[in-house]
Amino acid sequence: MARRNRPQDGAAAVREGAGGDAQSGGDAMGLNPNDPGVRLLGRSVARAHAPGEVLLVHCGELAELGEGATRLILDVREHTHARSRCVADVGPHLDAELGGSFAAAAVWPRAHLGKDFSEACLARGALSLREGGRLYCAVRKAKGGKSLGKTMKALLGSAQVEDRDRGYHLWVGERGPDFDEALARELVGRSYLVDDPLLPEGGLRSLPGVFSRRELDAGTRGLLEVAAVIAEQERAQGLAPPRRVLDLCAGIGPLALWAAHRWPAAEVLAVESNLRAAALLEANAAAEGPGEPRVRVLAADGMPARRPASAVPELARPFVGAVDWALINPPTHADPETLARLLDLRGWLSPKGSALLVVNRPGRAVECLQAAGATIEGGERDGYTILRARFA
Repeated sequence: MARRNRPQDGAAAVREGAGGDAQSGGDAMGLNPNDPGVRLLGRSVARAHAPGEVLLVHCGELAELGEGATRLILDVREHTHARSRCVADVGPHLDAELGGSFAAAAVWPRAHLGKDFSEACLARGALSLREGGRLYCAVRKAKGGKSLGKTMKALLGSAQVEDRDRGYHLWVGERGPDFDEALARELVGRSYLVDDPLLPEGGLRSLPGVFSRRELDAGTRGLLEVAAVIAEQERAQGLAPPRRVLDLCAGIGPLALWAAHRWPAAEVLAVESNLRAAALLEANAAAEGPGEPRVRVLAADGMPARRPASAVPELARPFVGAVDWALINPPTHADPETLARLLDLRGWLSPKGSALLVVNRPGRAVECLQAAGATIEGGERDGYTILRARFA
């Protein structure tokens, strides 16, 4: 899930658009169709192109365009009510599936995911265009518009502002003989290594578009340190190690892989809605060594209300019993309904199981846990609150 406590690298709130305006009533990734920049982008693309000619690069559904476009998505929730053909922005298949086939590509920068992700989106859009195809990007002038315009110029040779609306600029460029494919490949191929003494040797591979892409975030660090203390206390008390561990809102896998190293005999299930993060988690787990990875990854927006039966085979396979430990770094800016759904693990935890979570604003999380009947203990650590919840 591409959202966490205290976003890193200058990231803004998850429900904040590229122009810096708080979003409401938007889609799963915070896109507000009533934002003037979104409307500017939709009007401009729809005037010049049929939907089937257009690739939507992380800009959600453009109402003015109608049905039939192809849409790159980052999160499993974006499939919901989609009118476009959704393509996950992950894996080497993108060049074969998208390369050089579109007359237009539309980009709506996701400011909270960082400039590197916005530049990768522009590069992916440019790579998808056929000769003469047009790349569109609506961005607030005061929130990085000039910088992204420079990136478009570098990619395409030229780009210009063709329209404006309430502080937004619409940048447009055309793919021609000056297209710098090498630069485009460099921008879409950026990757990082998150290395930290708390993580498995060799670190975790990361990409733009995922939470805390460059370093282990402070909230996860605190949760790992507290989890290690509790695990050692339980070992000293002669308690059996957990048989099954759940990492919910798993990101690229620091908690899941820590659990797999700490308890080599345990089954670990990692649940993450960000498709890039889920794919990275699978790769990071596979890199641990030969054989089948013990960390199983589920790309989903949370858990079902109850433990799975045959109706949910993809969950039934990794977990045939109850969870002993749940490790959670939940979304900071989740609405109350989403947070309550994520934190209510009564149908998954074993009778003696517990959930360990980190939050930077404990009030809402405590309310959700108490409403679900949990008993709670914990306190502040380095500016975060770490809670342990048990359910009757």
